[in-house]
Amino acid sequence: MSHRSWSYAQAAGFTLIEVIGALVIFSVGVLMVIQVSGALGTQMRYAGTRSELAVHASQRLDSLEAEPFASVSAGTTLATLTVQGVEYECTVTVVQLTPVLKRIEVSLAATGGDGPSHSVTSYVGASW
Repeated sequence: MSHRSWSYAQAAGFTLIEVIGALVIFSVGVLMVIQVSGALGTQMRYAGTRSELAVHASQRLDSLEAEPFASVSAGTTLATLTVQGVEYECTVTVVQLTPVLKRIEVSLAATGGDGPSHSVTSYVGASW
């Protein structure tokens, strides 16, 4: 009878090897989740920066489109702005395509090359 109770105790518990194996598998899973969450955080910051750049470029383009045609002069202007701690160069290029049509391009790029970039283009025309 005591032999039967010993088998029952052995069958009901986990061995040390099984516990160590389970801990190793659990640890690998936790490390993978931490790594994925770190990558996700980086992607979210990158997406946030791109969104801010898109908003700034669109606002600059909209302000130029709202000006009278004659006051938008052809040429290139440069400005700098800081988005999330990174300095960006804003280049606004206006090209006179015809006497009644101008192309406006606003582009933003990190000055150190470390970060996303964004550009938008639009056309403005004079009244005929």
